Amino acid sequence: MQGNDFAIARRNKTFRGPLAFVLAGVLAGVLLIGLGDGGPASAASRGFTLDNKSDLPLKLFAVQRVPKFLCVDPGRCVQTFHDIDFEGRPSEGSVVNPNQSQRFELKYGFSIFGGVQYAANLWYKIQGNNDPDDNVYYTIETYSTSNESYCNMNKNSNYTCKAEGTQLTFAKK
Repeated sequence: MQGNDFAIARRNKTFRGPLAFVLAGVLAGVLLIGLGDGGPASAASRGFTLDNKSDLPLKLFAVQRVPKFLCVDPGRCVQTFHDIDFEGRPSEGSVVNPNQSQRFELKYGFSIFGGVQYAANLWYKIQGNNDPDDNVYYTIETYSTSNESYCNMNKNSNYTCKAEGTQLTFAKK
């Protein structure tokens, strides 16, 4: 090996270490964040399932953004919304018959700052009970490392809702 060849070989060998480190970091970042949109549900979404365990059908009336407030100080707050995006979801107007279910693949992201990454309000009209104001509402949220959900009914009826993590239920009392 001539003097110049030795310097090139040495330079290439020392370059491989940092390059391998950078490539490993990029790969880890892709795995943590997830890959793009489209296609079947992937690690970039969390599946929330609504089970209708009642004797009445539910009609998905609306899927809406969840409000949040950003405050500079207690006197200066502005209403904004959490991000909303899905890898798959039922269309508005679809019906969940008794003993059937619907699935929402709500996106999620990783953030070192924590907090809600994506959220959605699901509004269902209870069909067949002759009361057009009888509705059930679910809120679904994804965090970096967990999932939360909540439910509420706008009337006191013979039915109940339950929300625990990614499992949503509507049932007769």
